[in-house]
Amino acid sequence: MACSSISMALLPILILALAAGSTIYSPAAAAQRVPPKLLILNLEGRDGDKASLAVQAHDLSLAGFANRTNHWHAFSGYEHVIPNATLLPFGNSYRDLVGGLANLPSLPLGRNPALRAVHELSGHDAAAADGDGVEALKRGLVTLTVTKCEALRLTPIKDTVSRGWESGDAHLTQEHLGYIEHWDTMCFELIRANRTGEWSGPFTELLRTRANIHSEDDALAVVGLIINRTFQQLLIAHARSA
Repeated sequence: MACSSISMALLPILILALAAGSTIYSPAAAAQRVPPKLLILNLEGRDGDKASLAVQAHDLSLAGFANRTNHWHAFSGYEHVIPNATLLPFGNSYRDLVGGLANLPSLPLGRNPALRAVHELSGHDAAAADGDGVEALKRGLVTLTVTKCEALRLTPIKDTVSRGWESGDAHLTQEHLGYIEHWDTMCFELIRANRTGEWSGPFTELLRTRANIHSEDDALAVVGLIINRTFQQLLIAHARSA
């Protein structure tokens, strides 16, 4: 089995590749529904299982996936991101995938859970999937969202997944949930602090009370990759996730 495709060693490579691309989200492009740039993560599992993830470069969010026949599936609302893809009957939010952010700590993370996730994506057939199959697919997608996307965004999650990768029994904590919910807010305040020299932006009190982030140093210790979002984009993103 080719383990390198789902190895934690993939993370720094992707971080460097994303940084080199200098991809910044464009509100004008979004308004025109121009498909954003995608990072394609090719995953290999057991017994010929393989799948690909389409990750949006501007914010590391998952737009969809391809099964082993390279047929693409897009989350609801992301039809313009992956043209000609089969539309999934659910979105990419944690509410859609696992019933809400609060349920993430029950999810086992590591090599074996990731391999099971690749298996579910690899064999997915929208025409034949029943209710149990859809739930298994959701579980696979949320597992890969955390171990790939969130691990790229947030250093404590990358470290947690890495430590439990071989055992497969790593779990997120309540503290991690605050980081996930407010990653883009930390990015906004870090960019503002770099510009002004002060940690005193409009969201610093929210970060203190909701994510236990008390300073710029706290945020820098948590954020693994920074995106550049405007104040308006941040408000829209949080309104959609509410």
